[in-house]
Amino acid sequence: MQEGATCRAAALATAELQRPLPPAPLGACMLPIVDGYQKMIRPEMHVLDIGCGTWSRIRNHCQSVGATYEAIDVQASYFDRPVIATRLENLSDLSYADESFDLVLSNQSMEHWGEFGCSIHWGLYQCFRVCKVGGRICLNVPIHFHGTKEFMLGQVGRLVDQMLQFTEDIRLEKWGHPSGQIPPVFPFPNYRPLSGKPAYVLDVQLVKTRTTPSENKSAFRLAGRLAQILRYPISYNVYRVLRKLKLIE
Repeated sequence: MQEGATCRAAALATAELQRPLPPAPLGACMLPIVDGYQKMIRPEMHVLDIGCGTWSRIRNHCQSVGATYEAIDVQASYFDRPVIATRLENLSDLSYADESFDLVLSNQSMEHWGEFGCSIHWGLYQCFRVCKVGGRICLNVPIHFHGTKEFMLGQVGRLVDQMLQFTEDIRLEKWGHPSGQIPPVFPFPNYRPLSGKPAYVLDVQLVKTRTTPSENKSAFRLAGRLAQILRYPISYNVYRVLRKLKLIE
């Protein structure tokens, strides 16, 4: 992924994703991560892509190897292009039957679940519910870049605690974590809680080791701007207001 002071995947990501991307390595890490996901997909497997957007690489790979591809998204278009979802629905209301998929994956959507009324716990529950025992759930997320507080502040331990409620088989890998070869990315230079904490991408791979017991969803759903206000760090909400008022950069 790295060569000298450049990110070899950056130009490829810009061309393939066809949308604005954050600076390398953040915007490019999905390519090598998804390369790894593709290697898991075998003929006749059933794959679910959560928050699929418009990127068709996983779908095309499934078609080429004879796997079944399903995908959900909460919106019909993304950057003025139609999404490739097979169902338009919220993860909170995932309509697939229990243990339908061999592989459940999501490329940088988990950090936004809370903004659309789906808590981390309930989203993970839905992922595990529809995954077969022995199957995998693969999620990659940016840390210290955006999203609800666990992701913005890098509270990885809290995320792991949520995952441990469903499986003991957890693997985490940092991508684009500063190594000296690629300049670190500091998206919020004047936001004190992230001072000296460069952004990176966390790849999470989970194995469903046991049957997921049924749970009842709370009827209360918090979404949209109010969800951002309450699920983002209070200090970050203050920071956003100060930036909007141009009191800080």
